[in-house]
Amino acid sequence: MLNAQDIELLSAFYQRVLGFELHAQHPKTEPTIVFLRVGDSHTALNQSHPQLLALIDPDRHPAARGKFDPPTRRAFPLNHLAFEIDEVEYEAHLEYLRHEGLEPIEARFEHAQAKAMFFQDPEGNRLELICRDSGVSAEQALEAERALDASIEQSLN
Repeated sequence: MLNAQDIELLSAFYQRVLGFELHAQHPKTEPTIVFLRVGDSHTALNQSHPQLLALIDPDRHPAARGKFDPPTRRAFPLNHLAFEIDEVEYEAHLEYLRHEGLEPIEARFEHAQAKAMFFQDPEGNRLELICRDSGVSAEQALEAERALDASIEQSLN
């Protein structure tokens, strides 16, 4: 669940840029909470429940009023939200985000055989699209993981 200053702007952004579908919003006009369908889940826990991203206006939503810090006063402990994409769609997503003027920053995580792009939504929430990186072999991943472990151990000493 994300706090939202402009819930309709954020809802439109996630629908347009990430392709999330509107699942429900309450009330129907001038919503104070919006549920967007991220995808269908095929896990044992969520066989009949879609994966949802909830956007809430904590100043206007009756059940949240006074229970959450409003977006303008939050300490913002959230680092980022990550969404997995198919590797074959990586370049298309990257180009689309650039076309939208979102200036994605790319990163590689060789130890995890993954690559990602980071960008922000209109309210400054950091988002990540991540996928497998078939350009990294299992041997390279193992070597990168060892180097990362050594770096972490050195920083702790």
